[in-house]
Parts: sequence; C-alpha cells; structure tokens
Amino acid sequence: MAKNGTTLKNIIICALLAVLAALAACGTDDAKTKTETPATKAQPQEEQQTTEQEPQTEPEEEVMEIEPKYPEYARPKEELRDPEGFRGDEWVVIGKNGCLYENGYINEYLGTAPKYVNVTDRDLISRVDVLKDIQDELAARGIAFCVAISPSKGAAMADYIPDWYKAENEPLSKDYVRPYVRFVKMLEDAGVYFVDSSSLYKTLGMTNTFPKTGIHWNRLAAYETSVAVIAEYERQTGTETKHIKMDGVLFGKNPTGNEQDIFGIIYSGRRKELEDAIIDDRYYWPDAYTTNTSKPAIKHMIIQGGSFTGDFYHYFGSFGIASDITGYYYNNGGNVDINWAYEIGRTSFVLLEVNEQFVYNMGGVSPAWGYNDIALLDFGPNIIDSMWEYLKN
Repeated sequence: MAKNGTTLKNIIICALLAVLAALAACGTDDAKTKTETPATKAQPQEEQQTTEQEPQTEPEEEVMEIEPKYPEYARPKEELRDPEGFRGDEWVVIGKNGCLYENGYINEYLGTAPKYVNVTDRDLISRVDVLKDIQDELAARGIAFCVAISPSKGAAMADYIPDWYKAENEPLSKDYVRPYVRFVKMLEDAGVYFVDSSSLYKTLGMTNTFPKTGIHWNRLAAYETSVAVIAEYERQTGTETKHIKMDGVLFGKNPTGNEQDIFGIIYSGRRKELEDAIIDDRYYWPDAYTTNTSKPAIKHMIIQGGSFTGDFYHYFGSFGIASDITGYYYNNGGNVDINWAYEIGRTSFVLLEVNEQFVYNMGGVSPAWGYNDIALLDFGPNIIDSMWEYLKN
C-alpha cells in the first residue's frame, strides 16, 4: 500500500484532482487478478483521421509507418470542429469536439506563455545533472533509478486544440523548442535512465492515450508505461520480478479511473452548458492481471511525482509488483525535510515522474493554471534537491 513520508492520506489531500483514488479500482491475488468492471472487448474501428499538420513547435521527426499494437483501439476518425457557444474558462479550455485541456498543456505545447518560452538550456541541464548524480549515488548503493516522463494532452491531441485559442494566443517565439524536447535529449546525452511515454507510444502505434473528458492518460497508456518501467528495473538489477500482463483491451461507457476529472470541474454548476457537453463514446482499459508470480516483488519503492503517479500506485501497488511504496506528491506539500537515511536505506527502486508540461520545475510545487500559467511562480522547496543533498553528503 502506498504512503508518503508521513501517510498516503497527506498525499491525497494535496492532490488537486484526487487522482490517487484510483488505488481502489483494482485488487490482486497471488495468482491472477483481473479487473472486475463490467466491460466489452474492444472491436475494430476506423483508422485515425489524417488532419492538417500543426505549426511546428519542435524539430521535425521522420514519420515511419508503424503497425499499431492495438488496432482496435485507434482513435476513431471524426470531423473536427471548434465548440459553439461555451468555450471554457481561464483554467479549462474546451477544444474541438469537446476535447478538454488545462490551459498549461496547450501553452507549453505551442509556446504561448513566458513560463515555457523562457526556460533556458541552463535551467534544464542543471536539473539533469542532479538526476545523474542521484542515479550514480543510488547505483553505488545497489538501488535502481528511473525517470518516467508522462505524456502531455496538449501534444498527444494537438489536432483538437481549438482554432479560437490559437488565434487569441500567438506563440511568443518563432524559434520555440519545447523544454520537454530539449530535456529528453539532455537525459540521453547524460546517460540518465528514463522512460519517455510519448516516444514509447509512437513505437507501439498508440494514438488513443487520453480521453476527451480527462486531463490524465487512460489506463491502457499508463499500463504500457508501467510495463516499460518494470523492464527498466529488471535491466538495471539483472533480476526478474512479478509482471503485469493483459488479455486484451476492454471498453465501457463509464470511466474506470480519472477519465472525467476535468469534465466534472468545468461543468460543475453549469446545467445549461452541460446539455451541450460532449463525452467519449468509449473508455478503454486493459484486461490486466499479475503474472510471473513465482518471482519476488520489488521489496520497496519510492515514487515521487504529480497526479499521473496515481496509476503507478495502481499498477505497482494494487497488482503486487512492489511489496511496499513510499510516495511523495510533488514536493510533499513543501515538507522536504525527509528522513532519507531511513527511506533510501530500505528501498530497492526510486521512480521519479514528471509530465512533459512540467519539466521546468521537476520536484517543486504543483503547477498553477489559469492566469497563473503565464508567469513563473515560486517553485517552493524541491524534494529532488533534498534527496540529492542527502546522497552527496
């Protein structure tokens, strides 16, 4: 069961969207544990729509034809249209065909806010250097380490960003390159171990990684990232642990996790606007269970990050991949005075999660939305720096 330096309850109280409630969604046993949510096996749909290319906000990549791992799960083709009438508020942007965004994800992708445009290479290199030091110090203690980069809905569903928003918010620099793009290259150059979810999904041909009604990845996307993280742990340690496996993709009309989190925020108390709201026809998740059960679980994990870590607690905790987890939500509410001697002394694996949108302040306070997404705010005490200070001394 996950907990933070004091209790997991403190983590959940801090969470803006209470995403860690997903822990209760699934249980496991020693052998084979499947989701018990009533569902139907996914059936083939039309191929993903080819849409007009977005203005380049990062270096062009060579486009390769990839056979999708889940062809029945590809995002269905649909004609994309801007919303008529209600367009959201300063925090939540209603995109094409009802696709919802927190404004920061769009601003980071397009470069329409100083918070992202003004991030320098020096800022990012400084963070990467700390991560490499942490990795090396942990390795000397026989502890595995991984950075997990969760995806941005602004990038994953860029074709659904509404035209009205782009018309009212022009990019601040024609030479803008997303901090995330630069950060990934720096991690590679420095030899930091990481799993980049967006790159992973491209290799799998996965296009349907976010619901329209939620700001977090869906359970299938989180599953694939979790599988990759488990493989990275095994690679570093030269051991084999319990695994998660799936028998197929399930779907249903009701969400199984946080797929309607932001929907509830923007339409709360807006009965008239709710009448015209668009929701997903289907919500998807893997028919997952624990396998390789004769192998030991990861003895103890430290998981630090934002709201996307809710699904890491789900897969590593509820499916028994890790026997015990200590979790820290962002910077633990500003309390970074952690007993690292105890936590690191008992752990086997340190997993640090950061979203593409938030790499500029990895380990700091949770992000601010709406008008506060424009300027850089106080980062607050940094929990990753706190860990680093302990390890290097």
